[in-house]
Amino acid sequence: MNQTIQKCRAVAVGLGFVIASGLAGSAFAQEAKSPDAPQVRSRAESGETKPCIECHEGFYAITKTKHGVKGDARTPEATGKSITGNPEDAMCGSCHGDLTEHNKRPRVAGLVPVVFGKKAPSEPQNEACLTCHQSGSRIHWQGSKHEQTKQSCASCHRMHAPKDPVMVAETQASVCFDCHKDRRAELHRISTHPTKNGFFSCSACHASHGSNSQRGSLQKNTVNETCYTCHAQMRGPFLWEHRPSQDDCTNCHNPHGTNIAPMLKVRQPYLCQQCHQTTAHSNVAFSGSALPPTVTNANRTLGNSCANCHMKVHGTNHPSGARLQR
Repeated sequence: MNQTIQKCRAVAVGLGFVIASGLAGSAFAQEAKSPDAPQVRSRAESGETKPCIECHEGFYAITKTKHGVKGDARTPEATGKSITGNPEDAMCGSCHGDLTEHNKRPRVAGLVPVVFGKKAPSEPQNEACLTCHQSGSRIHWQGSKHEQTKQSCASCHRMHAPKDPVMVAETQASVCFDCHKDRRAELHRISTHPTKNGFFSCSACHASHGSNSQRGSLQKNTVNETCYTCHAQMRGPFLWEHRPSQDDCTNCHNPHGTNIAPMLKVRQPYLCQQCHQTTAHSNVAFSGSALPPTVTNANRTLGNSCANCHMKVHGTNHPSGARLQR
């Protein structure tokens, strides 16, 4: 009998707790629905905005770049208008477009008009950049190789970085190598320009934004004009010219590097014998089997190089230099 009474009391207590909880929940629901109760609204409904820096703090390194200079009236920092009431956000909208909807609903995709990066469409990115960067070296962008292959400015440039890697000689090549991997291999050969050490950059010869050159987007109109920027002593005009070198330096040299100094495409004498096969000299490659002084004309075999005698291969002004020997 006592056990039965205890069980009945436990059931009664449990039912009382359930009834009380239900009444409390009903009262809370009625209070929430009442006009005087505080309403919980989303950021989109309330129109609340937050400064961009609250979510994108890492990108505010842009304030240390040329885009973030307030004293220059041309920069986004000087011309941009804040959409959040925070002056620090003024430059963001200048490049990314109207960010009002994105700011209200930051987690909804597709609300940023212009997204920069390799995976985003290149046309709106480039249009935003060309609004300010149309003149100067970018004047040939339309129709350039990079534009034709749908490359965006952000494919090479890091606008938020205080030091854009592609604008620094020591790091520029590593950016170019992301796409031009064959050039990376050539520039690690024995005879190259000093690109790996940062003493020579890709932009010293190439205009990545396009140029008048019909070949390789070179800084100058032709290969030779580009080479003469540094190698002026080879320019001429000479009294006696070597036609191949005056026509195109790459007839003999690979400017990105080879395993034959000085960046020759083929080892001597085979390089010369590609064009010079006459009775005056043997058209068979000389060997090292006969060395002076035991053999007549053995000087031809020493070092297996035509340049042992014809050393002025780019041309000469000597009156007796018809054979480029002096």
